[in-house]
Amino acid sequence: PKLQTALHTPQPQQPQPHNIEQIEALTKQEVSMSSTMEHPLLLPKLQTALTCLYSDSSSPQNRHEAHEFLLTYKSSNVRRMIMSRKQSQKDRVPSSDVNQHDHQPVVGEENAGSIFLSCLALILQASGSHERIFAAQTLNHRCRSIKLVETLDIEAEDGVECGVARLVAAWDEIKGERAQLLLLSGGGGGAEPNSNAALGEKSKMILTAWLERYVPMLVHRCGGDGSNHAGSVRNGTFCNGAELLTLVLQRHSSSLLNNTNDADDSEGQEAQIKGTLILLTLAVAMYVSAFVDYEEEHHFHQTQQQNQAVRSPWANAVLSELGSALSITALRIRYRPLKDKNDTPTPEPSCLPLIDMLVNALSAVKESAQVYFSQKMQLQNNDYTAQTTAIHQAHQYAIKRSIAACIKSLPETVLLPPGQENTGHRIPSVDRACLRAASMELRSVGSSNHENDVGTGMDKAWKVLLESEDMGNQEQKDASASRLLACCEAWARYVAVPIPVIEVTVGSLAVEYLHVTRKSSGCYSQQDEQKAQMAAFQYLVSIFESASPSLTAEDILTAALGVGAGAHRNKGSGGSSGKKNSQTKNKKGKSKKRHEKRLGRAIAVQDNSQDGGSADAAEKELMARRNSACVAAAAVFGVSLTDASIKGNDWGLRLAASSPTTSTHGICSTVASAATSVLPHLLFLERGDGDGESSQKWRLELFSGIMAVICRMCASPSRDIRALAYEPLMILHTSLNSVAAVSLRMEQVAVDAICECVLALATSCGYPAGYFDCLTENNDEELEVERNDIRDVARSVCSLDSGDFGIHGQISPSMLILERTVSACNTAVQGSASTGRLPPETVVHVLSALAKPLNKLGKMYKEHPSAFGCSIMTMTMVALGNVFDQLNSSFDSRSIAEILPLSRLALMGAASLTPMFSSLAEVALGPAASDAEKEMFATLKRTFLSSLQHSMLSTARIPELLAESTLQSTRYDIKGAMRGPGGEDHVGCIALMRLSHESEHMTNMVFEVCGSSILHDLSSLYQGLKKSELERGFGRDYGTGVCPISRRIILKVISRLALYEMKANDQASEGRAILHELLQGPLSEMRSQKESPLTAEKLFKVCESAFDLSFFSEELVADLFNNPSDDLGVMFDCVITGYSGLSFTSDPDDMCQQWGRLRGGAHSVLRASMKEAITDYSANIISALIKAECKAATLQCNQGPESGSNFFNDSIVGEDMVHAGVYIMLIKDSLDRIAKKKSLVEKDMNECRMCLLVLKNVAPVIMPLILHQSPEANAHVDPRTTIAEAWFLTVGSLVSICQSHEQIAASLVADGVESFFGESLSVAMALIFLKDLGTKKTSPPAIQKGMSLDGPHTRAMLESFVSESMLLGPSITSAGGASILSSIQVDDTCGQNNTGLYILIAALYRSVSGALPPWAVEETPSLFKSMYATMCSDCDEFVQLLSVSTKLKATVAFGGVRAGELLGGRYLDVSRIHIESFLSKSKEVCDKGDWKKIKVALKATCGGKKKDAGFNLKPQFTSWDCERL
Repeated sequence: PKLQTALHTPQPQQPQPHNIEQIEALTKQEVSMSSTMEHPLLLPKLQTALTCLYSDSSSPQNRHEAHEFLLTYKSSNVRRMIMSRKQSQKDRVPSSDVNQHDHQPVVGEENAGSIFLSCLALILQASGSHERIFAAQTLNHRCRSIKLVETLDIEAEDGVECGVARLVAAWDEIKGERAQLLLLSGGGGGAEPNSNAALGEKSKMILTAWLERYVPMLVHRCGGDGSNHAGSVRNGTFCNGAELLTLVLQRHSSSLLNNTNDADDSEGQEAQIKGTLILLTLAVAMYVSAFVDYEEEHHFHQTQQQNQAVRSPWANAVLSELGSALSITALRIRYRPLKDKNDTPTPEPSCLPLIDMLVNALSAVKESAQVYFSQKMQLQNNDYTAQTTAIHQAHQYAIKRSIAACIKSLPETVLLPPGQENTGHRIPSVDRACLRAASMELRSVGSSNHENDVGTGMDKAWKVLLESEDMGNQEQKDASASRLLACCEAWARYVAVPIPVIEVTVGSLAVEYLHVTRKSSGCYSQQDEQKAQMAAFQYLVSIFESASPSLTAEDILTAALGVGAGAHRNKGSGGSSGKKNSQTKNKKGKSKKRHEKRLGRAIAVQDNSQDGGSADAAEKELMARRNSACVAAAAVFGVSLTDASIKGNDWGLRLAASSPTTSTHGICSTVASAATSVLPHLLFLERGDGDGESSQKWRLELFSGIMAVICRMCASPSRDIRALAYEPLMILHTSLNSVAAVSLRMEQVAVDAICECVLALATSCGYPAGYFDCLTENNDEELEVERNDIRDVARSVCSLDSGDFGIHGQISPSMLILERTVSACNTAVQGSASTGRLPPETVVHVLSALAKPLNKLGKMYKEHPSAFGCSIMTMTMVALGNVFDQLNSSFDSRSIAEILPLSRLALMGAASLTPMFSSLAEVALGPAASDAEKEMFATLKRTFLSSLQHSMLSTARIPELLAESTLQSTRYDIKGAMRGPGGEDHVGCIALMRLSHESEHMTNMVFEVCGSSILHDLSSLYQGLKKSELERGFGRDYGTGVCPISRRIILKVISRLALYEMKANDQASEGRAILHELLQGPLSEMRSQKESPLTAEKLFKVCESAFDLSFFSEELVADLFNNPSDDLGVMFDCVITGYSGLSFTSDPDDMCQQWGRLRGGAHSVLRASMKEAITDYSANIISALIKAECKAATLQCNQGPESGSNFFNDSIVGEDMVHAGVYIMLIKDSLDRIAKKKSLVEKDMNECRMCLLVLKNVAPVIMPLILHQSPEANAHVDPRTTIAEAWFLTVGSLVSICQSHEQIAASLVADGVESFFGESLSVAMALIFLKDLGTKKTSPPAIQKGMSLDGPHTRAMLESFVSESMLLGPSITSAGGASILSSIQVDDTCGQNNTGLYILIAALYRSVSGALPPWAVEETPSLFKSMYATMCSDCDEFVQLLSVSTKLKATVAFGGVRAGELLGGRYLDVSRIHIESFLSKSKEVCDKGDWKKIKVALKATCGGKKKDAGFNLKPQFTSWDCERL
């Protein structure tokens, strides 16, 4: 094997101690060992490899070899290897020749040696901790992964041929004879009894011989040969594992053969015998490990004063692994898979339940150990009494630890966790039907009505644990409690804990350690006490989490029936594109369907094998889990279930979060877990209950007790503790709205508590005193994250997505919470006004967070007005208006540090509440229905006016940035940034835009409350901001005023309001004069720069003017281009002239930076002018810009891939600015705008013709650039990729219009649209021929001709253009073929009629053969389907086309195609049979119309999918946004 070869490779380094060469020497030893060998064959190799792996002195190479050896060792299965190879020989060799091949070994003797025996010996010999752990892990892995007959591989100690192969041959012989008998009897099972008896006797003889040979060997090679004196202490431990194993097997091995069940099932007999031996040997290993752990712990405490080293907790890992191995072995013995995989197996006859089987194995070891120590003590000469006490304590400890480890590992190994995805839970390699049967067994509990009725599940486990522990021993009480609670916690994660067990484990045991005011006893067992307390918390959390509100009956069914670890829930992945999301959903949808199908089969099988439905059982278990959680919560919060009395104010967790000592993470996370699962269930239990049922008062008491702690957690000074309360609050709110008719008493408690929690959270996350003293510092990121989280909590608990809005007199809890929260905020704001102080920042923070529910309320109010909703919105506007009024009057009396945080929050709130304002403004158009509504409308106008005033004041008086922004390097900007969290614009400007742009009603209200003077005020504001910007100077955007884009937002507001006024007053208005004045600003600036030399400052001023123009209304900009002036020409001349400054050596300077920004500015202006139509002026400018850019790109490509560039880099013409090809996208935008129209007019046709003419005009410079053979650039940004992407996207849009509107397509024929599409198609295919695929003898070159095709341009080419253009008809493919034929010369074997079309098909072959990235293969079905449609869906002609294209060869080299080479690529250079197979499958695809299958055929023909070719994943299209430049 490969790993063995690597293991035996000689090492050039100097030999290291314990190096891998010792393993090689051991491997070369003879297999035939003497009968006196005292160790397993593989043990020295294993020890050497482990020592080498963990030794600090080993070289890395030796460690690697040791690691490879151990991997092979762990997974080796000699018996299965022999059986597999023998079967392969039978399949290859005729039956008549089988005998002559029998002498040939099927597996080499280098595989000799028992893995099970060597691991067992390693554990029993009390070696190092890493050796013990590895051995235990290996044993567990093998027990979980392979059959019992293969796990206990002790016969391998006799060698492969003499041991394993001989045993396999013996069983094969019996199996053959039994099959022969069955055949002679006609297959009816009626063979003669004597023959069956003879075979049974023969099987018994083999098993007897096996036991006689290998049980002594098992004892002997583990060291239990009696060579050591019985009374000696070996390896520092009084318990010699080998000697104990000897005694155990002497006492129990004689009965192994008598316990086998079916004499006709030889494999079953062997499995039962070996399984029992595994149980006994692993039980001994567990006992010995626990015994040694006790001795080491005792010795450690005795020497702790002298030695401060930490003891390795190896025993925990070893016992856990061995417990898991025991559990899975017991399962394999008790349940054997049936032939029908859908049937649930029944337990094997005479096999005890799983828990009893484990306990019996450990009891056998316990009894043997008592005999062993009794015999051993009799040989001791020293103090008998002292040693007897020590041994007895170690013995008791070992038994308790072993039982606890087994009981704890059983559910973790056999059961599946319900409702949890990606838990990492390892499912053993056991038949799922067996797992299902074991799951049903471990879920079975006795009746709670009968004390002695104990099932086979957790109640049985608890009884066994309680009997094994001595809870009356005060010294060991904490240790016993720790073990008991840890075991219960493991069970609680998988099954419903019975309430009687809850009452004992939580009510009596765990609660002792959960008193938050409990003081430690200070005794020697303080460490055990801490472990017990931690186990108690973990146990409670598991109980609560197992009753999670998100858990469903289907989740429990899925786990209980062994179908999987949990339900398949779709979870969205952020940041993905829509198409990627849809692909992910499709995959998850298919997985969900498969899961549902498996679950349905499992339910049907289970329902047939038991009384009652599985679904009902799952529902009952779900209810049992939630009831158990409530009982556990009542126990730890001291609430009596009988009379609702409180056991004490300091009981359990009642005082949690009341002081620093009671606010630990363990305590508070337990309370949060309880609240998450218990509170929703209490609400469920309370539905419809009256207030007079005294027997159910405990629910309200428990609910109140838990919520009291949650409220204290919300007010905690610790941020981490407060965060624990978020989830319980949101889940409680969801449950409160989903449960119908909950009792009023509990609803009132819940609503009051949620309101209190929200306000406490808001108060706790306020900015600390002095936080804004230095506004140039960065914000506290953790504080800002918490504030955002609390906004989410407040928004969630007030959410109006469900429930009644008070329409029918029933008010939902959400409405009540919203009303009380708003009322509290309003009260706080009014209170501050009366004292002359600014409102509390935390109050405004909460108020601004409620925008989403308030907007929903406003929308609902339009359709269903209600007094309650009217009251809430009125209070909201009163509070917000008062905040603005106080801020407006404070600018002259308070510092910016005081005003800024409050102003920022208030403006964010106003901007967020504009949908509510808009709804109310629409309602206000009609008459008021009541005095309250009349007051609400008046309040709306007052608040609206105050918000407008403050928006303008804050924009004028508070700089957007008081110092340089750090947003590029930090998540949150400096404290002195007048922006939203993570935002980039002044919140005053945003508020103005939202208040004026939300709807026509809002625009109208601006003039209603402010009059036309608002335009003059805004114009003055804009001029002032522009002046501040000029005073700041070139390149500086902080200190005074706002950033340019925020100033332009004001410009957008003015344009909106001015145009509205102009339409309302028939064009004769002040708005026209103001707009004209503002428009002259950027035009005059451009005019002033016309004659000045080209400098960075000139480009900056022209660029700023360009962006200013782009923010005017689209109607104004379009009108400007309809009547162009020389002023606009300055901008475009600067861009075109700038391309002449291309340099291949210099780095970008300030002038390059400003020119790069100007490219984006010119694009923005052009885009704004073309929102309605493209003009002749715009078309000419776009053509000139595209040509200038493509000529510069061609010059750059001429310099080669290694050339530098001052333009084509990320900071100028790249990702940081805007990519090359951006002007081509303007044509696409126009085409897309036309395509969206439902009906087209003559104007639209003319516009399409103009777009086509622009494309044809620039095609002579774009197409050669796309096909430029310069390799992929690595020293500059390759402009060809984004230009190609823009080109194919734009041409694809034109194709789409021609497909959708035949009238336009017909009108464009005269303008040469068909030849244009054909040329573009030929360019796309010629790109594919640029790639060299290599030959059969040589690999493709690392450097390829032409640009890389692994990018969005290839996706645009295939998706948007190639497949769609071919659907326009044969004329397009004919034009494309004719065009490409002018570039590529081929042989004349195919004739001249359709040669161009053949070349196009050959290009598609080449694309799949590796010319295009692997993700492009997904587009091949649509490409070939389009080509088939082009052939008028003629199947024979299409197949003929495919056939001829496979033979096509180039006569002259072109791109990556050599002369004489197949155009389709080297993978088509195969036998004709291979090609005919592909053609046959293609014909079948055509006949059936299943085009997805052609992808499979193509991949098989063209060399498969090229996964390791260095390509990327499917790319997203490029972003062409320019506004932020």
